[in-house]
Amino acid sequence: MSQANIDNLQLDLEELRNLAAQAKRSKVQQLLSIDIRKLETDLLACKQKLEASATTTKPPAPVAGDCKRYRVELKEYAWDQSDKFIKIFVTVKDVQHVPEESVNAEFTANSFNLLINNLNNKDFTFVVNHLLFPIDPEKSYRKLKSDMVAIYLAKATQGQKWAHLTVTAKRLQEIKDERIALKDDSADPQAGLMKVMQQLYDSGDSETKRMINKAWHQSQNKTNLLDGGAMSE
Repeated sequence: MSQANIDNLQLDLEELRNLAAQAKRSKVQQLLSIDIRKLETDLLACKQKLEASATTTKPPAPVAGDCKRYRVELKEYAWDQSDKFIKIFVTVKDVQHVPEESVNAEFTANSFNLLINNLNNKDFTFVVNHLLFPIDPEKSYRKLKSDMVAIYLAKATQGQKWAHLTVTAKRLQEIKDERIALKDDSADPQAGLMKVMQQLYDSGDSETKRMINKAWHQSQNKTNLLDGGAMSE
């Protein structure tokens, strides 16, 4: 690891800090904060390697990409709740072996993100946006367990029951429930379904709208195929 590489990392870190100071949107600030922490960890590791190599009589040749690691997005989790907290359990093998300061969790009123730095030469991230109800970021926290990170989201309204973790999950369940109900409707089920989907689309977030557009497109393609088959007969 050369001093030139460390200098470049330092310059990158300074520029990211300047961008973070100018950013106004919370999501942009969160993403920049994650990258800043990663660069800080990389810079510290590189400095330590340089100092260690200086004490040896024959330092090893630097390896390209020494300070670069893969980033892995975590998607599998389980969750539960009490009157005060939403408890989320994310399985991460060997996470108990990393230093406490390498596992960072950041919270907003309706989202959170988890970053695990340098675990088996990988960085792990877990992000959830559009929580079903507001949380209290100041009282939310995380705990390291054996092969697991437990995230505790403090409910802004204690005793409030969450049927879903996110607004998007709630919207999708509503669509599924309406489809089942409309199957037994003697009126026009297609028209009723379209009305429900339109209402969800109008009030939904960007992820919900994207999924509704996809479902509508698939439905139209299926209808066209059926009509074409009937005409050929």
